[in-house]
Amino acid sequence: MRRLVAALVVTALVLMLAGCGGGGGTAQTTTPSSSSDQAAAPAPAPTAANGAAATANINRSENATTVFEPFPTGDWPAEVRSRINAKQPTLIYFYDAKQKTSAENRAIINEVREDNSGLVDLVAYDIGKYVETSEGGTITVDPKFADNKTSVQAVQLARALNVTFTPFIVLTDGQGYVIWQHRGLVDQAFLDREIQRAAR
Repeated sequence: MRRLVAALVVTALVLMLAGCGGGGGTAQTTTPSSSSDQAAAPAPAPTAANGAAATANINRSENATTVFEPFPTGDWPAEVRSRINAKQPTLIYFYDAKQKTSAENRAIINEVREDNSGLVDLVAYDIGKYVETSEGGTITVDPKFADNKTSVQAVQLARALNVTFTPFIVLTDGQGYVIWQHRGLVDQAFLDREIQRAAR
């Protein structure tokens, strides 16, 4: 009998999470719905069965594994290409202007860059503006921007850098390597340390 009660409690919790879960439809390109505080991007969309679990496992301030890899090759926007070629440490920020977390992150980024003036350049893309999400969770370039080369390049760059949620930070160093990625709300002191590391 205790096992049955426990199973019912677990089921109720999963249903509550499914009803409340705000963040994270996933898809094939970049950031989705305007109502979610964590907008999903280039990953496959969760099925109905695992949607609640996926929402429950999202950590707003989760760091991607520290990396040290060459910047991916491709036909990227000129402002990114020129900085990578010049070996200029750069913070590339993918965000959705409709998200509160994206605005909070931008304020943190601005403050840290002001404290470390001249160490890294900033290139930012409101990726949420360039894409649209179908009811099934598939993300594609918004037809309004299909002829805008920079918009399409920004979405392709997000895919190449494995941007799975917005806000998302990619940091490159003086060798043109990707050295750090972060999704969600960033810790200011941690970002400060990473920017100083990128500039060394």
